[in-house]
Amino acid sequence: MPFQRFAGALAGAMALAPGVSVAQAAGGSPASGDAPADGAGADGVPSASPAAANTQLATTAHRSKGGASSLALPGFETMGDGSTRLFVELSRPVAYDTKVSAAAITYVLKGASAGRRNNTNPLVTVHFNTPVTSARLVPHGHDLWFVVQLRAKVQPAVTMDAAKDGSAVMRIDLPKGDYLPAASDDAKTATQPAGSAGAAPSPR
Repeated sequence: MPFQRFAGALAGAMALAPGVSVAQAAGGSPASGDAPADGAGADGVPSASPAAANTQLATTAHRSKGGASSLALPGFETMGDGSTRLFVELSRPVAYDTKVSAAAITYVLKGASAGRRNNTNPLVTVHFNTPVTSARLVPHGHDLWFVVQLRAKVQPAVTMDAAKDGSAVMRIDLPKGDYLPAASDDAKTATQPAGSAGAAPSPR
């Protein structure tokens, strides 16, 4: 089954395989400068809500060969096996650190830049069957943070793949599962067709 994909806007067209449907990233105006767009907690990690804040962060460093600056474009796609993937397209490979909290994972892309303001708009994935509710690139000093908000505790598989032309793609693969909230009884009643079970019998 073809996967679905949506990504933020960037100058130039992205090459997509046949069968891919594209939706623009949603979100408001990002913050400019060195300050994170969504604010920072005591640990320095931007969070969309108080629930995402956490004072304990586990940080993992990942080293790779890369230049001093790399433009980045984020995206999201659903895979045929039910898993989902976040990705960041880069003009060149970069080193990155990983910061983990209870409700978010932040990937610190060393020396990367969002390039255009539209690239910092959030990818809102809350309506997809994925453990991610949103993901966003946040400029932070000389680095770029990719902040992934979670609604389930998962262990992503991350790779940084370099291409022959010198560009790279950071892929964050998330396991399949049942992540969408169950429909409430009121919602089920509202969508129940007339004449179905529970309807009053017609007089004879």
